[in-house]
Amino acid sequence: MKILEKPFCNEEFFEVETLEDIKNSPNNATLVFKYCDSSLELFNFCKNNNIPYAVLTSNVKELIFCANLGAKYIFCDTIKNAKIFQKIADEYLLDSKIVLLIDSFNEIEKIVDFGIDAIKLKGKR
Repeated sequence: MKILEKPFCNEEFFEVETLEDIKNSPNNATLVFKYCDSSLELFNFCKNNNIPYAVLTSNVKELIFCANLGAKYIFCDTIKNAKIFQKIADEYLLDSKIVLLIDSFNEIEKIVDFGIDAIKLKGKR
């Protein structure tokens, strides 16, 4: 299980919503979107320009769309979804990593048995 927080990871995450936000983002950042159907073109822009990005998703359709559009990370905020998403990612050998957003590192022991790819603290996108 990867931990996408310092000191375990030096990756910088930057929240975006628009093409202008993308253009104004730090060069080395992984962009973070909240899923909406109107953002599919932005995801495709990121894919075509080799810009790493993550998407906060809430259902399987969103997971499949984002994985097919090259999302580096699929964020989810419930253990239930994380388990479902991870099973799909493993079954279909998706390149996207499933990331469960957690409230504190105290949750690691109850999460580790589910085989989720990574964790990240909520509110620290």
